[in-house]
Amino acid sequence: MKKFIFIFLIVIACIVLFAQNSDYVTSEQKEGVSYMIKDDKQKVKVAAAQILTDYNIVQNREKIIKSISEAHKLGCEIILFHEGCLTGYPDEKQLDKIDFEMVRTIEKEIRDMAAKLKISVLLGSSGKAGDSYINYVLIINEYGKVLGKYIKTWRAGEPYYIAGKGPVIFNVAGIESTIIICHDLRYPELARLGVAAGAKIIFIANNESGITSENKLLGYRSMQISRATENMVFAVMSNSPADPKNITRKNCSHGNSKIVDPLGNVLDEAGVFEERLVISTLDMEMATGSTVTRVLGKNENVNKMYRTNLENPEYIKWMKKGMNLVQRLDGQDVESYLNY
Repeated sequence: MKKFIFIFLIVIACIVLFAQNSDYVTSEQKEGVSYMIKDDKQKVKVAAAQILTDYNIVQNREKIIKSISEAHKLGCEIILFHEGCLTGYPDEKQLDKIDFEMVRTIEKEIRDMAAKLKISVLLGSSGKAGDSYINYVLIINEYGKVLGKYIKTWRAGEPYYIAGKGPVIFNVAGIESTIIICHDLRYPELARLGVAAGAKIIFIANNESGITSENKLLGYRSMQISRATENMVFAVMSNSPADPKNITRKNCSHGNSKIVDPLGNVLDEAGVFEERLVISTLDMEMATGSTVTRVLGKNENVNKMYRTNLENPEYIKWMKKGMNLVQRLDGQDVESYLNY
């Protein structure tokens, strides 16, 4: 009898262990990568770095490295940097002066740092492809794997940059996410399509007009909050602060980096001139995406309330067609210099 009970307890323990491990899926099952991803993660600690950068890439690197190290020490799993953070947000004349070999070297260094510290890094940078320039956010996961570059889709009067190809989705720290850059905020379908594809966090890398453009500031704030609450997910926004020594200079903004919950509440926000990490621990159960799942006919509570499976069939067809534009960044088409 004792032998039977002992065997029975071993069987139960194995079942429990299997059930725990079943929460993890392999790359082949989930994203085509070679590590394990937990697909039901409940909380994640994120940081948006608000740091003042310029065209001095060496100094920018120092601030970026320091911010990543600080975020790691504070237990953050993801850190976002603003548009053009590494290179500055250059105009056409400044682009011609950039040492892109140095940019590539630093990007690899940051990739290696992400791997060492097990922290995902979303880094605003600039690059050159042939005779064209690109404005992008480099997506590095917590294993130091470069998942790809999100290239700004909607340019803000910069014909010297090439246009991106639309919405993306990627997985960092076990969380399905999407990202947009600055002027993209004015095209809300970019964020919504990313959420429709499964994103729980919308990352926003900004470098907006400066503090003297007072007529724009309320609109910026409203859009950042709206992208979260209209999609019922979290929004994490990094922006450059204003320069207290020269508030009218180029390549700086008005700060106010923030993290917003799905109901539109601001969880943390930096001031206009502050240089600091904006940090919050996000409860992913709040990121239901319920407004988006309703459009797709996948919101069970709404369907039950209205006694239907499809509230607006034609609208669903339109949304699903748009979802074909969403690209998954999974490291499959990364430039060779970013691979190990």
